[in-house]
Amino acid sequence: MGIFAMVALLVAGLFGWPPVDRDQPPAPPAVTLLPGTGDGLVLGVTHAQYSLDSWLTPGQRKSGEQILGATPLLQNQHIMGFGVGNPEPAPGRFDWSRLDERMDLIERTGGTPVITLCCAPDWMKGGAAGTTDWDDLAAAPLPAHFDDFARLSAEVAQRYPRVRHFQVWNELKGFWDPKAGAWDAKGYTDLYNQVYDAVKAVRPDALIGGPYVVLNSWSSAAATNHPSELRGPYGVVDQRSLDVVEYWNQHKHGADFVALDASTGTRDKGLITTPDKASQIYADATRWARSLTGLPVWWSEFYPDTAPPPQQPTGSAKSAPAVPADQARAVATLDAVARAAEAGAAAMLLWQPEASDDLPYAALWSEARPGTDVLRPTSLTAAWTWLAPRLRKGLVDVQRPADVVQFSTPGGQVVVNPRPQTELIRAGGLSVRLPPLTIRLPG
Repeated sequence: MGIFAMVALLVAGLFGWPPVDRDQPPAPPAVTLLPGTGDGLVLGVTHAQYSLDSWLTPGQRKSGEQILGATPLLQNQHIMGFGVGNPEPAPGRFDWSRLDERMDLIERTGGTPVITLCCAPDWMKGGAAGTTDWDDLAAAPLPAHFDDFARLSAEVAQRYPRVRHFQVWNELKGFWDPKAGAWDAKGYTDLYNQVYDAVKAVRPDALIGGPYVVLNSWSSAAATNHPSELRGPYGVVDQRSLDVVEYWNQHKHGADFVALDASTGTRDKGLITTPDKASQIYADATRWARSLTGLPVWWSEFYPDTAPPPQQPTGSAKSAPAVPADQARAVATLDAVARAAEAGAAAMLLWQPEASDDLPYAALWSEARPGTDVLRPTSLTAAWTWLAPRLRKGLVDVQRPADVVQFSTPGGQVVVNPRPQTELIRAGGLSVRLPPLTIRLPG
């Protein structure tokens, strides 16, 4: 079976939306997906530097868009960088061309659009108007230009009326205070509040969240001068990260969700336990944030690290085949999704749907390399596509019999063995052996 035939089977639910006429913006849809108000977890992706852009071959774009459009997903795009240009190179001079292209991609593939209001044009950071230094992308706007960034955010919200969900900034870029040795929570919250007020003034229907902070962790309380009580097999979360959420929650003008970001690896020793135990951070942090804020919890980014493939015991007659890295990453990703779903998270965004050698985490399609005319599904794609609509509707019951993860629905189940050894499960009255790091799809 050819690649297009295989992808066609995967994408039976593809939605084809036409590009938007920018002269006459469409009215917001009558029914808007609102993560956090229902029973389910909404899956999605964040588009980054490379993501089905116009310079790909027709075959690459077609196969990639089929995978992306196989099921409705949240699809997030930043307003500057991460695949798009400078939206306001000089005060009052706008260039929406690349952002328009990405928003059209999202609509064409049936996505629910999300915009991250980051990053800021150079003139808001002390640079010269009309110039863009991409090496300075991560700098925060100067406090004197917070109002200019807020006005730009309002322009974005007005230009894209289909977008309901907005994240304010990204990972507190530019808000680290080296003198204090901590995040500038006040500075970020001042920016957040100005953006919140400006966007709500022109789009009262907008749903806005922050602070999009990274929950750094350490191998033990002794490994950091800033231990918190949020700890588990994954290590100890840095109190300075939690301080940001607490300050923002106390001083924000309003919010519709709280945005978090975390890896299962620690800052000092990387992964300190097996991936399936380390993924507990997504459950613990979700419950902590929900209890503190009373808001739906979004995982704006999540990075489940993987361990080396299992080794065959000494003296075995023959060696077990190595588990491909792509498969191990897919397993770790699904285990993290299960943890977040169990704790009641509202949304989870996979960073960068295209695989990349410099980002060792799961993706939905292969890297667009020269000489290849199609983008192929990864080890994660089929399970992600099957689970997404069922999780969103609250139809999935996550169970953990023994060390196996089961996503169960009335119509079947996805079973994941996240352990580095074979596990036995009961299915239809029979015992079924699941090899290490295996994903078993319905049927």
